Amino acid sequence: MKRVFLGGSFDPVHDGHLSMICLVHQRLSSLDLPYVISFLPTAGNPFKSMPTNSDHRLNMLSLACDLLQNQGINISIDTTEIHQIPPIYTIDTVQTLAQRYPTDERIFVMGGDSLANLHVWKNYEKILTHIKIWAFARKGKGKGKGNDDIALNVLARMTDDFDDFLKDKAIFYDKSPVPAISSTQIRQAITDAKQPPHLPEPIFDYIKNHQLYKTVL
Repeated sequence: MKRVFLGGSFDPVHDGHLSMICLVHQRLSSLDLPYVISFLPTAGNPFKSMPTNSDHRLNMLSLACDLLQNQGINISIDTTEIHQIPPIYTIDTVQTLAQRYPTDERIFVMGGDSLANLHVWKNYEKILTHIKIWAFARKGKGKGKGNDDIALNVLARMTDDFDDFLKDKAIFYDKSPVPAISSTQIRQAITDAKQPPHLPEPIFDYIKNHQLYKTVL
């Protein structure tokens, strides 16, 4: 069994996140591989400011799950991180997941920009001993590279061939197109009273109804 986790603040969840989930689903289902996919929202990223209230983010993720399930994609929300006291470190989470699912192959999905910053994550070398990484490039962005450490310890374990990833590579760099959008850009658009791009309508309606991000639209 492959257990796939898409982590993040999801503040808010947007089309970029949903696109990655759809692409993972399409590839794994086409190979007839057994798998489950989960959103893995964090209580707080050590590199970012405090996110919106966790209840609102969970509610928006529930709406995203409904949208995906309408497309035939079963997905759940894993609350391992979101009820903890921040900061939350990925190394602690992947160790917890390894203890919980010791016989399953665990895969952590992220954007290519997160992969490029992996070298600043706490105990980043140990993360790959507990979980594989499936990283997506954003449209118009090339393969991210960090310092010499990332080149030696991470890039050498990366492949853009999915078969090699299934065999022995720790990181799959997926070049499938994903919308180049961030939650930060969406929040700023809403704050500026602009129509936010790549935001599903049910989630935008929720944001407006609850006046999140100083909504004035």
